Amino acid sequence: MIKDQAILYDANFNAVSLPHDTILESGEKKFGYSVHALGVNLSSIDEVNTFETVPGVPGQSLIHNNKGTRDVSLDLFIRARDDYDYNLKLNRLYTFLRRLGVFFIASAQEPNKLLKVKVEGRYTPTRSFTERRDISEVNVPLSIVGQPYRISRYTSMDIHNNDIQFDGKWSAGMHLPAVDETVNGITMDYQYVFENQTDIQVFNPSDIDMYVKQHLDCKIEFECLQSMSEIRLLDGLSKEFVFTDDLVAGDVVTIEGHRIKKNGQLDAGKFNDVYPTLLSNFDEVYQQYSVNEMQVSAGVKVKFDFRYKYD
Repeated sequence: MIKDQAILYDANFNAVSLPHDTILESGEKKFGYSVHALGVNLSSIDEVNTFETVPGVPGQSLIHNNKGTRDVSLDLFIRARDDYDYNLKLNRLYTFLRRLGVFFIASAQEPNKLLKVKVEGRYTPTRSFTERRDISEVNVPLSIVGQPYRISRYTSMDIHNNDIQFDGKWSAGMHLPAVDETVNGITMDYQYVFENQTDIQVFNPSDIDMYVKQHLDCKIEFECLQSMSEIRLLDGLSKEFVFTDDLVAGDVVTIEGHRIKKNGQLDAGKFNDVYPTLLSNFDEVYQQYSVNEMQVSAGVKVKFDFRYKYD
């Protein structure tokens, strides 16, 4: 029996099945012939480095690093009943991937690290077993939609609301120690909602620092608990977001990527054009954890809702 080594999700993060034979009411497969996902081929993210020579300093100094994209493809295996059934399976595969459009893909070993992709170009099955007319391998080229990072299937608020870490929604390698576990002197506390607290700590287990302006799936929400003239958030880089307006209890100011909203309406003209950064709290080189020490205005309830990003 072939075991799938990749998982496909639709644009709404729901797992979808590749074309397979229908299931009888008894629960048994009619024939047991299917298209299987053998695996995901994923390269590293390319980098473009710019160096300059500094007078009096030996060698060259790195002055700019620009992240590019990465190569990704999907290996499939078609197993059919016979040559006629093989062509039916192939037709269904073509239609399936075309109609799927933009989707997410993940390795079965890391099912909660998802990469947003779409089929790019043509693909042709390879029948390496000339004596067999019922099987073939297919390498499907994919292009990345958006940023080249894999994202968590679930969000920071899923952890905060349900206190979940290791119940199947989080994979190994996502830098999520158990709650209340002390690692390198840091006690893990996955809290992402803070009510009328001025000194807060936010844990970002991503592989990258998240400059909120560049991530539309990163949302910071401020709910006013009283009347005030401004909302402030000082991040771990000592950069301060400031939104100035006549605010009353119940008003909600939101940062959603580059979008600034007040009560659901775009209102970017009232902030100082400074976006916060959520620093990565895990250092792969030194295997160390840390937290984002941040300060927020008194009298607000602030919520951090975002997906983690991984190489």
